[in-house]
Amino acid sequence: MPTTSAGRTSVGLRLLIAVVLVAMSSAMAPPEVAAASDRLPDLRVARMSDLRIVKSGGRRLLRFTGVMWNKGAGPFETRAMRPNRSTTTWDVDQIVYRSNGTYRRIETSARMKYAGDGHDHWHVRRMLTYHLWGATGTLRSSKVGFCFFDTNLINGSLPRSPSRPKYLESMCGRRASLKTRNGISVGWGDKYPWNFAFQWIDISGLPAGTYTLRSAVDLYGKFTELSETNNCDWAHIRIPASGSKLKILDRGKKCLNDHSTTPHAEAITWSREARISAFCDADMFCTNDRALRGETATFLARAFDYPDASADHFTDDTGDPHEADINRIAEAGIAPPCADGRFCPTRRVTRAQLASMLALALALPPATDDHFDDDDGTTFEAQINALAEAGIATGCGERLYCPTGDVTRGQAMSLLHRALADAAAAR
Repeated sequence: MPTTSAGRTSVGLRLLIAVVLVAMSSAMAPPEVAAASDRLPDLRVARMSDLRIVKSGGRRLLRFTGVMWNKGAGPFETRAMRPNRSTTTWDVDQIVYRSNGTYRRIETSARMKYAGDGHDHWHVRRMLTYHLWGATGTLRSSKVGFCFFDTNLINGSLPRSPSRPKYLESMCGRRASLKTRNGISVGWGDKYPWNFAFQWIDISGLPAGTYTLRSAVDLYGKFTELSETNNCDWAHIRIPASGSKLKILDRGKKCLNDHSTTPHAEAITWSREARISAFCDADMFCTNDRALRGETATFLARAFDYPDASADHFTDDTGDPHEADINRIAEAGIAPPCADGRFCPTRRVTRAQLASMLALALALPPATDDHFDDDDGTTFEAQINALAEAGIATGCGERLYCPTGDVTRGQAMSLLHRALADAAAAR
């Protein structure tokens, strides 16, 4: 039957009304329903306080109070689960709350550890990390686990900062727990007083000098937050050879590290990008730590890309993390043994030993001159002179090489970087 004019008008009116209703419905919907946004946390550390040196059980400990807190738009929360009590492996998710009242889960690589140090609950590992470094090397704090919850109101004027604690210690779970919930509300912090278990850096035997002490939260970047560049606090301190008095010289918030302001910074950056060396801890290279023979073997094996070895050349490196690389440089003919059948991977590498390894690896020609006076008659004199004549090795004084002196990790990397750069230029 043909549609009448009145029928068409009726149909058109109904369509118009439907369009208007849809438009009104959209206009009346809350804006966040249409475009919900994450309210991310922003983790910070408060200024370290209560710095002191304490003697305990024959050790000398640097103790201090640390606080991590949340200056973000939403709470910092983790929820962890495990399938049964016989496993210590947990799945740890970060909970991100959204502007429309919902939340989403983010899987993380964070790990959990149970501590019976008087706290007796589950901890998220490495939430706060403390480092101390100076001319003798880099040290790390003893505390590795953190059950974080609201202990101190830091800034109650921030939007969505609760007036009372929301996250409590009881949420961290006991030994038999299958679930835990940790968190820090907006504007709140979690305080770790100086006298807490493991809240220290062991400085036994540390010589007097000026050192940098740094505190960092989420140093390993396991959690999502507004900014990853504001997570640190540092202090330059003067530590005496004995006694308990230390002096704070300077403070700041920048995430300093133990290598970027040293003469070895370029070589260290190069070595990491080239996958020749690994940092000793997150953004730390342990630049002034003494290089060991085993790790030096790894540096060389990777730098010169030696093939896998076909035999086991030493008896004392079985199970050592550098065993494969020790065998690689041995098969390449550049591994100086420390005794019959042994490599001594955990001993410090000397300046002479490193010179020998590099001169052999680079196949340098014999030197035409004797460059140093203090290596005469030593085992590696020829290699030291070859390296000096190539412009790679420098002395420790006027016509001195100090062949038995130690090599730091930074020095080893600079020497290797210079050697390979010169070799590449000569090709």
